[in-house]
Amino acid sequence: MAQSYDDRPQAVPVAMQPEEVNSGASPSQMLVDERAGGWVAIHHTPDAGVHTDLCIAGSESEILMFRADADSLQVRSADDHWTLATGEKGDMTVTVGTYTRVFHMQANDATTLAADIKPADLTGLLDAMARNHVAVVKFGDHTTLSVGLSGSVPVLDRFRGCAETQHFADLGQGAGQKSSPF
Repeated sequence: MAQSYDDRPQAVPVAMQPEEVNSGASPSQMLVDERAGGWVAIHHTPDAGVHTDLCIAGSESEILMFRADADSLQVRSADDHWTLATGEKGDMTVTVGTYTRVFHMQANDATTLAADIKPADLTGLLDAMARNHVAVVKFGDHTTLSVGLSGSVPVLDRFRGCAETQHFADLGQGAGQKSSPF
């Protein structure tokens, strides 16, 4: 059985779930690793906990999410009220303190945008998030949303650890991580 750090049953935002999770009885499971301040880190196991094939962290509002697997590292955003055409493209600007980055997003489905990101670039964003209290996410020139970062440090540290342990990406040492107990 996979190790879960939170034994309470928790709903996982739909945009964070692989498609096969909702398809009936299956050894495939999404498990919550950390939850704090409106942020959640989860991982997916396709075989009842023997392996982890996906690490995800994000705001429970789904405005800002991160995804790592063996093939890619992504920044994502989702909204159940969106009606995006598959492949629709647009820019999403994330500002955290002095950090600003424009992501060229593409719709995965009607409600989810994603962009690939290099490990060093995601490390910079995660580091900025650890030092600040709010992230501002702007879609094109129209919609601007704020995401509180309170509680995000342990969640994003858990995501970094998952990505590194599974050899998906080295995202540096998080603000709340300690290299040694001594």
